Amino acid sequence: MTERNGVRSGISRRSFGRIAAGLAGAAALGGTANLVGSRPSFASFKGSRPYKIGFVAPLTGPVAPEGSSMQKGFNLGLETINAAGGIAGHPVVAVTQDTQAVPAVAGTVVKKFIQEEKVDMIVGTITGDEEEVASKICAAAGIPVLFPEAGFWYKFCNSTTVMLGENSFDLCAPLVPFMAEKFGKKFLLIGSDFSFPHAYLAVAKHYISQIGGTVVGEFYAPLGTADWSSNIAKIKSAKPDVIFSGVVGGDAIGFVKQAQSLGLLPGAHLTGVNLQPEFYPAMGDAVDGQYAAVRYSEDIKTAANEKFKEAYHKKYGPAPIPLVGTTAFYSFDFIKAAVEKAGTYDPKAVFAAFKGVEAETILSDKPLRVDPNTMNIGYPMYITQIQKGGLYKIVKDVGLVKNDLKCEGA
Repeated sequence: MTERNGVRSGISRRSFGRIAAGLAGAAALGGTANLVGSRPSFASFKGSRPYKIGFVAPLTGPVAPEGSSMQKGFNLGLETINAAGGIAGHPVVAVTQDTQAVPAVAGTVVKKFIQEEKVDMIVGTITGDEEEVASKICAAAGIPVLFPEAGFWYKFCNSTTVMLGENSFDLCAPLVPFMAEKFGKKFLLIGSDFSFPHAYLAVAKHYISQIGGTVVGEFYAPLGTADWSSNIAKIKSAKPDVIFSGVVGGDAIGFVKQAQSLGLLPGAHLTGVNLQPEFYPAMGDAVDGQYAAVRYSEDIKTAANEKFKEAYHKKYGPAPIPLVGTTAFYSFDFIKAAVEKAGTYDPKAVFAAFKGVEAETILSDKPLRVDPNTMNIGYPMYITQIQKGGLYKIVKDVGLVKNDLKCEGA
């Protein structure tokens, strides 16, 4: 057991050495239309004005596919919550600005939103480097910040951050043994060269070690890499059973397209965050039949998800629904629940109210809960197989993923 940045972990220090409107009424979608905010304990609180959110995301640059996907879900969620009556009897308003996936730009935008726009909360962004900057600024100002993207929470302990995305343990713990059992225990790791992919693949290595697997290669490429041919040649030479990828953004698409053109795909067994649904329209048949671990699939059988899918596709078309878009959509479920639980717009009281708060979402017929220690949400996770056309078909329900991370002093 080691400690780092205020978190205790069962993973060795060595493993982490590199980790540095529109809608028709309150029942339209479920989730944001059927929040725990409707419970009597919240009903007496009435706000004095619209609740204001600053939305930040990389809408241009190398991770724009995730940023624009996040924005779509956020905008639909904003329409939905306002159609359902808003928060504390008032509408929710939002200001939005592009971060370009540049941490310094993200910091400037967050400061502007807090100091000039007087937002009550920040929602965004994508990369771990941006999130780290945003978290520090928001903590200093006492403003809650919600990160819808998947990630790793150790940098954000003892801050004002709520991690809405699934974490690296959720993503890796069920996937590594599944892929090893199905295809073999020789793994090759490849990722984009910034903090999240290093953290994500370090967690993957932990589980590879647990199942007696081996890592036959580990490569990282800068964001914006255009030529993947040398990495693909190394992968072919290593002859892995599984390619475990932390390549993200537009690079995820470029990597898959070149892997297909150079004969690596679709025959190789590729998995990891490279296979997020937001990339599928551009990757197409190169990834059909591959497996991915997700917390959301259009295959989830809830009434709320059926209504959500109908509304999403009506607004944005038939492409697969991106994971980060779903999180941004139901972020309003948790925001409404926390604000109305707090009984005030005061940001410190709202952040305190997030601890242990529950909300009904499109993901489950049961409420999901924010862990009061780690400020993550415990998600039911699924192994899915990608079908032609982009349906991520559930092949295994793995339930809640357990881990031993804990913020110091809890």
